[in-house]
Amino acid sequence: MPSGSAPVMGVASQIPTSNRSTTVGGLVLKWGKGLPEITTPDNAYSFRMRGRILADYGAAFGSRFPAQNVSRTTLRAARLGVEGNAHQLSWVFEGDYANNQLSVVSAFMTWSDKMAGHLVEYTLGNKFNERSFDGSTGSDQTVFLDRDLVASALLPVKGWYGLGGAFKIFGSNWHVATQITGDDVNSANVTNNVRDDLTYMLRTHYIPWRSKKALIHLGAWGFYEDVKPAATFSQSVRLLARTDDAFGLQFGPMVPLANSMAGGVEVFGIWGPAWGLVEYGARHMKLRDTVPGLTLSPRNLGAQGTEQAFSFQTGAFLTGETPNYFAHTGQWATPRILHPVADGGIGGWEVAARWDWIDATSIPTGGRAWTATIGVNWYLLSFARLMLNYTHADVTNKTGNYIGPNSGNIIGMRSAVTF
Repeated sequence: MPSGSAPVMGVASQIPTSNRSTTVGGLVLKWGKGLPEITTPDNAYSFRMRGRILADYGAAFGSRFPAQNVSRTTLRAARLGVEGNAHQLSWVFEGDYANNQLSVVSAFMTWSDKMAGHLVEYTLGNKFNERSFDGSTGSDQTVFLDRDLVASALLPVKGWYGLGGAFKIFGSNWHVATQITGDDVNSANVTNNVRDDLTYMLRTHYIPWRSKKALIHLGAWGFYEDVKPAATFSQSVRLLARTDDAFGLQFGPMVPLANSMAGGVEVFGIWGPAWGLVEYGARHMKLRDTVPGLTLSPRNLGAQGTEQAFSFQTGAFLTGETPNYFAHTGQWATPRILHPVADGGIGGWEVAARWDWIDATSIPTGGRAWTATIGVNWYLLSFARLMLNYTHADVTNKTGNYIGPNSGNIIGMRSAVTF
């Protein structure tokens, strides 16, 4: 399997796994996350279905703009896919229905090998990018309903996925991931006969200290993108939740983006059932010098600016579980629950809090914002949970439909199952 397809605990855990296996006709059926994985006895060949269902509800209030005070439901993700391996070759294909759209997400193959005694992976296809701690984690495993502002704001134009090649190398307590991609497979570039946004990405993490109950994780990441010509450039950063797209930090439309360079650092720690994460990142953007047929004001031609984001989050399992950390690539993963509800237990209970900040005032028409979130997660099983978040946000916009200082709140809930 490609790295990331199965969680590895970051510290020693005394919690037993829920995996079960059955042999049928010479094949092994492994049960652990709702659907079986079919393997040969030597694990040389395997096949399994995978997917997630994330259903959200949000009730927003407190904004001075009535259109931002909405109460609605949304299907954050309805994903179904398959994965398998034949010796060193592994592959993944997934489709997703979200925001009333059907799209291809993961569609790639990976060749695993050894280099100087280290595991290496060569990947080709459409793949999720590694970029920050929260940003490298799938939507089904983040602690809060949405990723932090470092991940959601300092994002290349092509988005979360890209079609291209990736190389990863792993040590016992570190990894390095590099990736060169164009736009993802759902873009309209082919039918519109325009080139891709070309993005070069790198992320690494290192665990300098670790014991049976604790660890420290250090990480760094960056990307450079060469953006294809476009009519305009704008960015909208959601501040509350996906059920309220109207409440966000908005800049643009303005002169198209020529290129941008971003980078960030991350520090993560575990002590028993508690954890903490600090992330900081910045993205320097350069707008185009010349734009044929420009319909906007030319005053921003060649302008440059930097957006910065910071996040601090912390939490703890009240029921004693080990925080859900994936040490192999340094990101969130699925926790092992001590007393699953299916076995008559109380499940796993986690409380968490987060503070985010973003400043884009050096960008033409850019603003600033901060958010504070508290959350409670109830894991019925390792792969099924109910989530409750409350978020307060303050924002100042210079452009868009909601100009000036504003604040708002939202109560969000999610039912989530990953199989």
